[in-house]
Amino acid sequence: MNNYEIVYIIHPALQEGRLSDIKNKIHDKIASFKGKVLYDDNWGKKKLAYAIDKQKYGTYLFCQFLLEGKDVKEINIDCELNSNILRHLITRIESCDILDEKNKKESKKNSRDKESKKELLEKKKNDDDSSKEDVIEKKVTEVAVEKEDVEEKEVEEKVEVEKDVEEKVEEKKDVEEELEEKVVEKDIEEKDNSEDNSEDNSEEK
Repeated sequence: MNNYEIVYIIHPALQEGRLSDIKNKIHDKIASFKGKVLYDDNWGKKKLAYAIDKQKYGTYLFCQFLLEGKDVKEINIDCELNSNILRHLITRIESCDILDEKNKKESKKNSRDKESKKELLEKKKNDDDSSKEDVIEKKVTEVAVEKEDVEEKEVEEKVEVEKDVEEKVEEKKDVEEELEEKVVEKDIEEKDNSEDNSEDNSEEK
């Protein structure tokens, strides 16, 4: 007999009871060929490197077993026919590669450590993204305020220019009125002088 290990990915929607049924079926199949399960572990639900049957996640199960080489193909066939098994891989291993309960605890601890590290990295990334968004929002606000100040200043300058123009127009109007008055006064004066001269001439005659 040879040592083998199988990693199979189960549909993420299946509950714990259905996972146990699939695992037990494979274990029973191994036992039916006089094989022996040496070690098994549930690696939990993980994100897939790429979508399989439109699924982005899958539950990973791992098993090491002892079995005749000619019977391994039967395990392969069962996995291929089970629609709840998205993918599977059976590999021959050496005796020194067989794991035990101590390895399982260490594996779970490493898995938890990796998950914690991943969560911390995601939290840091989210914090960095939030910080960047705050900086961008602050800059946008500053630009908007600065733009409002510039627009307000331009409006004030425009009002001042219009006011100066109005004042100059009024000054021009006053000057024109003054000139017009002077012209009228001069006309009246000339008319009066002309009448006086006429009267003088009449008296002389």
